[in-house]
Amino acid sequence: MKVLLAILCLVTCAQALDYKRDVMPIFKAKCYDCHSEEGDKIKGGLRLDDEEHFLKRFSKNEVVVPGDWDASYLFVTLVRPQHEKGAMPPKNKGERLTEEEIMTVAQWIHEGAKIDGKRGKKGPDKWDPKKLLKFKDGRIVTEQFGPAPVVVEPAWQKWTNAKGIEIIARFHGLSKGKVSFELKSGKRVAYPLEQLSKESQSKVKNLTAPSMMEMEGE
Repeated sequence: MKVLLAILCLVTCAQALDYKRDVMPIFKAKCYDCHSEEGDKIKGGLRLDDEEHFLKRFSKNEVVVPGDWDASYLFVTLVRPQHEKGAMPPKNKGERLTEEEIMTVAQWIHEGAKIDGKRGKKGPDKWDPKKLLKFKDGRIVTEQFGPAPVVVEPAWQKWTNAKGIEIIARFHGLSKGKVSFELKSGKRVAYPLEQLSKESQSKVKNLTAPSMMEMEGE
């Protein structure tokens, strides 16, 4: 039995998308002008041509969250409308990824974002991008909430912290007591839930209540 499980594991691992083999060629064709040593300047200090460097950047601002493409800032920038700040590539700065290329990036992240021989935890099967992501008029939509597609684009909302300071941000989820916010600058931050005002904490809990119950039921 142990031998059989080992063989199955080897087969599964071999099938997983790999950054260097499957994803790096996409970025080389579309992103290297700004994110590699080939370009004049490495924008944001992010290199996509260096696996070791890229892996170290995963946790910074949740650039890549292995197993969770929707929480990965890299994926968000690729599907953001090109006229918006933070969209990649920026308007008039390069060719956008095709639907197939976007799906490859999402699937790579979902499978654990294997890179430089390392691989994180795979996301739940119900969050497999092949089941959820659809394209309509060149934009990403999801059908997870019913037959009518809903655009994956959280609204800008006003939040306040415990000191009463306002925060304008898009809400992208709650994980381990930290709220994932996208600021107007395009930056993603993990804000401690306890440091928000009671009103904002309540709003976060209302937004995450269904998904939290789903997670508990797994």
